[in-house]
Amino acid sequence: MKKGLLITLLLLSLATWTKAQEEGTADFSPLFFPQLKAELPKEVNETSGLFFHNGRLWTHNDSGGKPILYALDTTSFEVVQKITLSNAKNKDWEDICTDGEMVYIGDFGNNKGSRKNLRIYTFPLSSIPKEGDTTLVVDSIRFRFGDQTDFKHIKHEHDFDCEAMFATDDYLYLFSKGWATGTTRLYRLSKTPGNQVAEVVNGFDSQGLITGADYDRESRILVVVGYVKTLWKPFMYIIFDFDEAGVKLSNRRIEMPQLAGAQVEGICFFEDGQCYVTAETSPTITSKVFVVDFRKWIEKSLKNEKE
Repeated sequence: MKKGLLITLLLLSLATWTKAQEEGTADFSPLFFPQLKAELPKEVNETSGLFFHNGRLWTHNDSGGKPILYALDTTSFEVVQKITLSNAKNKDWEDICTDGEMVYIGDFGNNKGSRKNLRIYTFPLSSIPKEGDTTLVVDSIRFRFGDQTDFKHIKHEHDFDCEAMFATDDYLYLFSKGWATGTTRLYRLSKTPGNQVAEVVNGFDSQGLITGADYDRESRILVVVGYVKTLWKPFMYIIFDFDEAGVKLSNRRIEMPQLAGAQVEGICFFEDGQCYVTAETSPTITSKVFVVDFRKWIEKSLKNEKE
């Protein structure tokens, strides 16, 4: 993206934010300004998925990277621990999540739409030592998309890519990355290792590419990040009161103009109403980690529901 276009997009977004402040609607403005925490070390410059555990931010690199999970100290954001998955390969790792008992790593990146070896690696969360590196043997869930019958696609011109996953107490959910339509479908899988079919249970017009997700089981809040194709405009969705039975996707979209040009890839909760967001190295910025804090929005949403 040209520098002039980035500046124009940022100025337009700031103007909208200023107007919202003047009108007294800034708390629920469609704009959001994440706080930059640090530049990430080169060892994880293609950070793609995130989860928080033992006071550390865990991540991995995407396609072609080593089958390693990296723990980052949340003060220096340097790598302080590594978990190697001995019997896994990183074909195209795109997201990672936990349900509090197991860890799930999604090797389901599918830019060409032709992959038939999609899988999710899994191992017990308790296998991660509090300190020190280790090597683990993992199980895997092998799957296909139930609605995909054609595997001959043009790269980045189809809707069977996937980069976002989250876990509830009972299921794994995947958001498709809609290169062709800019929409997303929500798929559901069992957590049982073996061969499965991911069935569509919902979806919505995401108006962009979904690249990461996380779910807070206590508050039942689902967060999703992505960016607009070709424009590289990052956004986030906050989906309140996620209803697994009805799979409701009422949501609020938030634009993040401060991150214009960033390839936002990962998001995870670390405290109530606060998340880490990472962007991998792109043509315009190096890999970085940010914090988003939407506690005021949650409080206001709950207040409006009671009224």
